[in-house]
Amino acid sequence: MRITHNMMFSNMTSNMNTILGNYMESGIQMSSQKRVNRPSDDPTSTVRIFDYRASIVANDTFINNSKEADSWLKSTDGALQQAQGILTRITELAEQASTGTITPENRMQISFELEQLFDQLMNIANTEYNGTHIFSGHKTDIPAYQRGLGIMTETAEFKGANAVVNGSVPQTTMVRFPQDGQIGGNANLTYEYSKDGGKTWVTKTLNAGDTTLDLDGATIDYPDAKKNPIQVHAYDANQLTSPTNGSMLYVRRSAYYQGDDNDNPPEVDIFGASIGKAEAQGNFKTDVQIKFPKDVDLTKDGTVEFLYSTDNGLTWQTGKATTTQGKNSLRVVVPGGYIDVEAAANGKINAGDQFVVRPNRAQETGFEIAPGDFVEITNDGKDIFGGMYKGKGDKYAKVVEDPNIFETISNLIAYAQTNNQDGCGQSLEDMRKMSEHLLTSLARVGGKSNRVTVNTSVMENHRDNQTTRMSNIEDANLTDLLNKISRQQLTYQAVLQSSSMIMRMNLLNFI
Repeated sequence: MRITHNMMFSNMTSNMNTILGNYMESGIQMSSQKRVNRPSDDPTSTVRIFDYRASIVANDTFINNSKEADSWLKSTDGALQQAQGILTRITELAEQASTGTITPENRMQISFELEQLFDQLMNIANTEYNGTHIFSGHKTDIPAYQRGLGIMTETAEFKGANAVVNGSVPQTTMVRFPQDGQIGGNANLTYEYSKDGGKTWVTKTLNAGDTTLDLDGATIDYPDAKKNPIQVHAYDANQLTSPTNGSMLYVRRSAYYQGDDNDNPPEVDIFGASIGKAEAQGNFKTDVQIKFPKDVDLTKDGTVEFLYSTDNGLTWQTGKATTTQGKNSLRVVVPGGYIDVEAAANGKINAGDQFVVRPNRAQETGFEIAPGDFVEITNDGKDIFGGMYKGKGDKYAKVVEDPNIFETISNLIAYAQTNNQDGCGQSLEDMRKMSEHLLTSLARVGGKSNRVTVNTSVMENHRDNQTTRMSNIEDANLTDLLNKISRQQLTYQAVLQSSSMIMRMNLLNFI
């Protein structure tokens, strides 16, 4: 075969381009210090690299979430530690106030410091972190508490009665009744109040049928007494400041919780005229939608099919429930709990009718610190500090069930300002229980903080391990790469030199 100059030139050009391409590829690897720069460099390794990168990004997110959650929890922990210090001081003052050797003036002086500590504790309960309130549940845009007035009473007739207290009082105001009668009754009722601890009293008359006691600056209204009058009893002149002396009322400062709660039962919204009633029980983490794809007859024995969704209707799961003859209801079991459903009429539920379970999510604001692992950071303040609270569906604010730190302190202030030694003694015992309750809350927050700290370390180690594994696949070995580039450079220079010499050869060189 005849070897022409054109063939030699083409082969040399092709070889030079190949060598130059390899040389340039090594240059790219040197500049990026990566062995794999494009999927075509190593398709299998590229897939693994992308997986590692996604894992590292996810780890970074979990680490950032953990650090943010840790900062939030440390702020909460610091607030509760300050609150614990205040409770310790209040307990000391309660011990002094319950001592029989101090004078009424001493108790009044103690009450002044108690009022300041009460206000400081409310400030702590309204603590903010980055502009969000940490004790308001997920209503982080509003303070957890606001100041108001409340009522302390030991009188059975007033226990559980809905009262609305408005206005302000300079200090604890006592209300008593000189004779038996009724609030909201058919006859006028005389009552007395004192704003100086029982030293002086002002007498007033409540007109027949009226339910509002006027205290000159504050009012107490018992709206339900319009239909169900409240019986009151006359006081004993020998026990003027005793809380059990007739129908005695103490009007004093109180803290009203404005956040939300995590109380059961969840709310249920009904969509469809054929569903008469639906009541849910359980620990639901998200809204749950339930609907019936076919007509349901609750009056017969059988099995019915329903659909439920936990992602706002994006996907639906199938469930089954049992109907029983003679009953007008069925129990629908879904993740988190169950719902008892009743038909509106004739025991029939129409196809397509549905309802939505909406849990009270006061403590669901949190961070995902690991795959599928969430830590809650907000707190339902009323379950820590207590106070007064108007819950969902309630018409009036009510005293939060014990333990109730704010109400305990409010009662102590009232007893101190009305020179009630026995009441101060009872408040002392209650304050010790409140301290234990707050310590439990502190331990719960501290446990979460420790968990988040450990998780941060675990996620950082995992990220470092993933980075190392990815580097072993993706990164170039600089020593080998430098040797490779040196060889390629020498090869390319040699090819250039030899090619130029060969291409210059012709018949004239041999003449």
